[in-house]
Amino acid sequence: MLSGYEWDFSWIGSESWLLATAALLSLKILVISAFASVFFGLLIGEGLLSNRWYVNAPLRVFVDLFRLTPPMLQIVLVFFFVPMVFSVRLPALEAGIIALSLNYAAFLSEIFRAGVVSLGKGQREAGEAMGMTPLTVLWRVIYPQALRRMLPPLTNMAVNLTKDTSLLSVIGVAEMFNISQSIAARSFKNVEVLLVVAGLYLVINIPLAVISNRLYARQSVKI
Repeated sequence: MLSGYEWDFSWIGSESWLLATAALLSLKILVISAFASVFFGLLIGEGLLSNRWYVNAPLRVFVDLFRLTPPMLQIVLVFFFVPMVFSVRLPALEAGIIALSLNYAAFLSEIFRAGVVSLGKGQREAGEAMGMTPLTVLWRVIYPQALRRMLPPLTNMAVNLTKDTSLLSVIGVAEMFNISQSIAARSFKNVEVLLVVAGLYLVINIPLAVISNRLYARQSVKI
């Protein structure tokens, strides 16, 4: 029972700089992984729409591989597997960002593919009939419309990505969850430390969740 538990948050003052540094690192992981996953997700999503099997099939294997296996397993495999195969030194932070980016690129590629498919072939055919190149049709006709439909799930994925940055603690990256374990070991205040770290995740995720909900509501009104 916690009725007699003496709450103690006096450790926050001495550990505030460490917590702030860890929070900034988590934000750095979030931003880099988000941009990388969107970039590669767009490329893979377009590849999934290809009628050429030698383009579509390998990408489908990649997407299913990363969607159907645990992200923590992917992080550990990238951290240990890449240096073994390519004989290169891969720091834990870079390995974690690569793994998260590939994982979310696989999910985002399906969102992008579905967004483009939802517009039908007429938009693409109309653009090409006007003399536009396929690439111009994508960036000036297809994606401006499709992205409006993709924004709600994209912001929701950003919330999930924020939480998944904690998985990098398994390979020793000093993000918020990893640092919380060190602080808890020194202060012997596990519950208080975890509550503070949970609050930091909420500070990051609540604005993203609000944006996501508003985008869902706006999209529903338009539909």
